[in-house]
Order: sequence, then structure tokens, then C-alpha cells
Amino acid sequence: MSKVIGIVSEGPTDYLVLKAVIDKITGETNRYLSLQPERDMLGRFGNGWKGVWRWCEETEEINTLMKAVQPQIDAIVIQMDGDVIRKEKEIHCLCDSTACKYKGTVFPLYCDKHDIECPAVVPCKDHVDGSIGIMEHGENVLALALKADDMSHIAITIPCDSTDAWVVAAYDDLDNIEDYEDPWKTIIAKKKYYHGIRVRGDKKNVLTYAIFSNMVAERWNEVTQKCISAMKLDQEVKRILLNENK
Repeated sequence: MSKVIGIVSEGPTDYLVLKAVIDKITGETNRYLSLQPERDMLGRFGNGWKGVWRWCEETEEINTLMKAVQPQIDAIVIQMDGDVIRKEKEIHCLCDSTACKYKGTVFPLYCDKHDIECPAVVPCKDHVDGSIGIMEHGENVLALALKADDMSHIAITIPCDSTDAWVVAAYDDLDNIEDYEDPWKTIIAKKKYYHGIRVRGDKKNVLTYAIFSNMVAERWNEVTQKCISAMKLDQEVKRILLNENK
């Protein structure tokens, strides 16, 4: 039976990938609501990873929200790319090793001290190196921001370095795909065509990404074998929507 699923993502291409793979996992054509970014793309929280983090921080009573929205939401999937943990100071502001007098009083994205005054260090020594450490840190940051008493219907996914890694995993036989930095630039958009598909440089075309998303879904089993983040999402969707234990 199809479900109603709310998606909080960095942008429209991530949204396409998540919809495609969740339908693949569940074997259903589900109904999706884009909770973030808002449809006019100029909404309250903004776009990208900051918009995702703000949404988690400022959305109160998320479990009440799931019941209040009509049709009632069965699950929420929240996505943020792992490259954020690799590159951005703000995401490390709340780490134990960051000695900051503003910690706990100012939400990192609303702090104006991120230049020379910011004590946060990237990479952060509090976390395990590599994609596993990045995923765990991203999951913890968003879960902390949510402040939800019940996470049983919420899945957080941190693709490393981005959802582009899942695209590469669907098309190419490469080892350690989630350790590649910026796979869009270094692999997918390195030439004008990627596996016969026209790619327009740094710009991610939604129509092109619809093709990529379908291939990710079609080869989802292979993607989960190559990407730990994909395997974790697969397990979470099955737990929430299919009542399967890990």
C-alpha cells in the first residue's frame, strides 16, 4: 500500500533521487510532499544544507506536524550531503572540542563570528575519519536539531560526498565511491557526456537528473553494495514503511 512521505532535502535533484529510490525500496508509487525547500524556492528557510538544518532546528513538534498535514504523513526523510561536514565550520560549532563562548546560546547558522573569531576546526578531531564518520556526525547534528521525542518515523540520510555518489555507483564500477570529493565535478561533469548523457558543466539540470535518478533506482541493489549511506537509507525505509528490522 502506498504511503505519504515528506522529504526535506537540499534541492530538487536530491528530491528526485530520494523519490525514485524510496519507490524502488517499497515497491510502490508513493505520494511525496516537499517539506523543504518550499516549492517557490524562496521560502522561509532558504535552500541547500543550511535550509535543511534550519528546518530541523525551527520546526517544532515534528511528530505533531506529521499528523496535522493532510494527507497525514507516514514518514519523513531528511537528506543533507556529507560534503558539508568536510567543508563547513558551522557544522562543527557544537562539537565537544570546539571551545566557543557562544556554544549553546546561538544557533550556529545565526552566529556572525565564523571568520577569524570562530574556534571551530575542520576537519574536526572529534569524529572518525572517512565517510562513516561524516555520516554519523551529520545524522547526529540533524537529530539534535530536531529535538524529536519520537524518531520512529523519521529517517536521516547523509550521502557522501553527495547524492551524486549514488549516481556514480549506478553507472561506474569504482571502489570507495563515497570517499571521492565532489563526484559531480570530478566524475560526472568532467566531460560533456556521461555514459551518453549530455551534462552541462556545473549546472545540474533537473531533466538530466531525472534520467540519473531512474538509473539509481533501477540499480539500487548495486548502489547499496557500493555506498554505505545508501544501505543505511534502504534499512531505514524498510524499518519505517515495511516494518522490517535491520
